[in-house]
Amino acid sequence: MTQWCAISVMKAVLCVGCTEVDYVTTMEKVDFQCDRCSTQNGMLQRSGRSSNVSTALRLLGANVELFGVLTRNPTYRMIVDDLEQRGIDISHCKFTDESPPFSTIVQDRWTRRCTVVYCDKPFPYVTAADFRKLDLDQYGWVNFEARSPRETCDMIRLILDHNNGRDERDRIVVSLQIFNSFEQVVHLIAMCDYVFVTKYIAESRGWKSPLEACEGVNGLLRMPRDIRIRRPCIIVPWSSLGAGCMTTEGEYFEVPAHKPKKIIDRVGDSDCFTAGFIYAAFVRQRRLAEAVDFANAVASYKLGYVGFDCLGHLPIDAVKLPVRMRCGSEVSSDDEDNGDQLNSCKKHLLRPIEFLPDKSSIAPTEKEVPIETSEPSS
Repeated sequence: MTQWCAISVMKAVLCVGCTEVDYVTTMEKVDFQCDRCSTQNGMLQRSGRSSNVSTALRLLGANVELFGVLTRNPTYRMIVDDLEQRGIDISHCKFTDESPPFSTIVQDRWTRRCTVVYCDKPFPYVTAADFRKLDLDQYGWVNFEARSPRETCDMIRLILDHNNGRDERDRIVVSLQIFNSFEQVVHLIAMCDYVFVTKYIAESRGWKSPLEACEGVNGLLRMPRDIRIRRPCIIVPWSSLGAGCMTTEGEYFEVPAHKPKKIIDRVGDSDCFTAGFIYAAFVRQRRLAEAVDFANAVASYKLGYVGFDCLGHLPIDAVKLPVRMRCGSEVSSDDEDNGDQLNSCKKHLLRPIEFLPDKSSIAPTEKEVPIETSEPSS
């Protein structure tokens, strides 16, 4: 099997959530006390947490599918076009005629501080009934946004039912991004394998450090840790201080940040962190602290560039990820692999794989592309 088919043997990451639109504008100096302000430039871009995570994962080299509701409104055709051009699978998405939620982001040219005006308009969301139609054998990791708690709970239960009785390597990993409405989704935490809690949520709960946040979330779990039941790993990114994380056994790690050479664009850095972690933990099979360190590196790298395309320049080639196929009748001969590429990919798509030990670092090396200093054009 050639290197271009190698990535197809890995099950996909499914990102469940919303796709939105950002109107990003840059000002010389943000001053909302003025009656009239002028902007230097601006752009319209696809956004939404699951949408951004899927974009970053695809650029890093993972197989990704987005599962959510997309709009048919021709004004926002760029959403579907961009997803398709990037190779993100949207074959199971639902469609509506309504326009998507949007944000207006005003960014200061010099400080790079962002002011976000969010239009949280009602918009359809995928349901557990829609989720039930998916073939869960296609996925190895499912990442949820903390939206629509009832439907999300039912979808996670479907995954837990799917995992019941399966070997550890055949189970689907579940992660949850909590970015608002903490009280409404707190009951979902114990159902997941990994939980991401933003700094904003932590501070709103009175937690003043990543350690306090991890301990606070851990304290909300009903069963004490000495009772051997399913418990999630907790990950709390903390901006320039790095991130804290806690294992299922309660062991805490604090991972320092990777300092960017220059901050150009802050929009979407937290979603790049999530994508970097999933890539390191799932594709590269790294342990918790190592995956968090890589996530810090990815988020820091993104800060130096406008948009997400810079992630494609990271010195990580997922296609060359060393894999070892399980022996048996399913293993094809070299002659078969040298045949038609499409048939070969399909044949190997759902085959279980094991990762060879890889002691090399997955953090970006010093070799980087030059930092772009130009602002986004209108």
